Amino acid sequence: MFTKVAPRSISDEIVDQVISAIFSGKLPAGSKLPAERALSQTFGVGRQALREAIQKLQGMGLLEVRKPQGTFVKALTTAALRQPLARLFNGDVGSFLHFLDLRKWMEATTAAEAAEHATAADIRRIEGTLPRLHAAAARRDREALDEADVAFHMAIVAATHNSPLVHLVDTFGNLMWASHGLRLAVLRAQNLETICEEHTAIAQAIRGRAPDRAQDAMLRHIEMTRNRVERVYGPDAHGAAAPRPHPQSFSLLTQAR
Repeated sequence: MFTKVAPRSISDEIVDQVISAIFSGKLPAGSKLPAERALSQTFGVGRQALREAIQKLQGMGLLEVRKPQGTFVKALTTAALRQPLARLFNGDVGSFLHFLDLRKWMEATTAAEAAEHATAADIRRIEGTLPRLHAAAARRDREALDEADVAFHMAIVAATHNSPLVHLVDTFGNLMWASHGLRLAVLRAQNLETICEEHTAIAQAIRGRAPDRAQDAMLRHIEMTRNRVERVYGPDAHGAAAPRPHPQSFSLLTQAR
C-alpha cells in the first residue's frame, strides 16, 4: 500500500515554493525578491541552500540576478524560456525532476482555469482521451499511453481559452519530448493503473466546475509522477533529507515588489 518517501534537499523545497508563487501570480514578472539575508530568515534556511535554489530557478529561466540591483522574476514567455529549458532537458533524470517541479505549478493553474472556462465541447474533448488512456493501460502499451496522456493535458490547456498559456505549454512539451532518454524514463516509471485514476480525478473536477479540486488533483498527479520517476531512477544529484521550509514562507516574498 505504501512506498518509501524520497528525500529532497532544502533547495528543492525552496524551488517548489518560488515556482508556486510565480505561477499563482503572487510573484508577477518584474517582481524583486527580498535580499538574501531576509529570504534566508523567511525560509528558515542557510544562505547556501538559498543560493542553490536561486541558481536552479535561474537555470529554469524563471529568475534573473542583476548585480547589484538584486534578483527579479522573469517574464514567462516562450522566447525567454526556450534556451534555458533546452539546457535543462539534457537527458538526465535529475534535470527532468526539476522540470516536473516547474510543470506541477504551471499545470495546476491550467487545470483550475479549465474548470472555470471550459465549454461543453472542451469537456467532451478532455473526457474523450480517457478511454484511450484506459485501453493503453490495459494493453500495457506505454507508447499509446504516452500519446493519450499528451492529448489529455493539451485538451485541458486548450480549455482555458488562454492563448499565451497554450503556446507556453506547447513549448515545454516540444522541448521535453525532444529528449528520447527523458521520454523513456517517464514511460518506464509509470504505474499504469494509478495514472488512469489520477487523470480521471482531474477530468471529474473540471466537469464539476471545481477549480480548487482540479488544481489539487493535477498537483497530486504531477507529484506522483515525479515520485515514481525518482523511485525508479534515484534522486540523481539531489541532496540528503532535510526539513521542509514553513508553508507560509511567502508572506515576505509577496510583499517585495
